[in-house]
Amino acid sequence: MIFINLIQTNLQTKQFGKEIEYYQRLESTNVEAWELIKNGEASHGMIVITDHQFHGKGRSGNSWFMSPSKGIAMSLILLEPLSPNIAGLIPLIAGIAMAKTLNNRGLSPKLKWPNDILLDKIKVGGILCESKISAQSVNGMVVGMGLNVNETKLDFPDEIISNTTSLFIESGCSHQRELIVGIFTTYFERCFEVLQNSPEEIISEWTSFCGHINQKVSFRFRGILQSGLFKGIDNFGQARVMIDGNERMFPSIVLD
Repeated sequence: MIFINLIQTNLQTKQFGKEIEYYQRLESTNVEAWELIKNGEASHGMIVITDHQFHGKGRSGNSWFMSPSKGIAMSLILLEPLSPNIAGLIPLIAGIAMAKTLNNRGLSPKLKWPNDILLDKIKVGGILCESKISAQSVNGMVVGMGLNVNETKLDFPDEIISNTTSLFIESGCSHQRELIVGIFTTYFERCFEVLQNSPEEIISEWTSFCGHINQKVSFRFRGILQSGLFKGIDNFGQARVMIDGNERMFPSIVLD
C-alpha cells in the first residue's frame, strides 16, 4: 500500500502534489487522470497514483509492466495553458526530475530520448506525456511515470527480464516508494518553474543526463528504417540526428 501522508511529508512544493488521488488498483493512471479532468475533478499539480496498475500505457501502443506493491505508477496533471514550444519540453523535465531523484538515492541514471530512464544501460522507468491541444496552446497535459523500484528478477515476465531492471536490483537494497514520489514531484515542480523562463537551461540539463550523445542510433520513421548519429535535441525537444552528413529533426521516434 502507498501512504499519501508519507508522500506529502516528503514534498517541498508550492502546488504540485498538494492533492493526491490514490487507488489500490487501476487500469492506468493516465486514463484515470483524463477521466478526472473530463469530470471537472482535477486540479493543476494533482497526483494520480496506484499500487497496482494492470494495463499501463507506453509509447507507440506498448504496455508498461508494474509489479503490484513494488513499483511506482503515477501521473501528474497540468491544467495551466502552455505554449506548444514549452509543452514539447515537458517530457524532458520529467526525465530530468527522475534522473535527479535517482541521483539523490545514490544511483547513476542516464536518459534515452525521448522517455526512457536507464540504469547501467537497462531500462528502469519511462515517461509518457499526453496532451489536449487547441489552435494556440496546450490546454491540458498528463505526465505519466512508471518506475521499477523494489522488484526482483523473479517479479518480471520472461519476455522483458533481459532488458528490465529495478532500483533494488541495481542498488541491492529496498527503497521507500513514497519518498521517491515526493522527491520526483519536488524536482518536477522546480524544473517546471525553470522552463517558464529558461528553456535553454532545461535542454542543457537534459543533455547532461543523456547516455547516447554522438552515438549511432537506429529507428523507424514513416515505416522506413533510419540510422545516424544522435546529436542532441533542439529548442522544441525534437531529436537531432545526423544522417549522411545532414542534421535532421524528428519529433517522435523510438530509438532501438
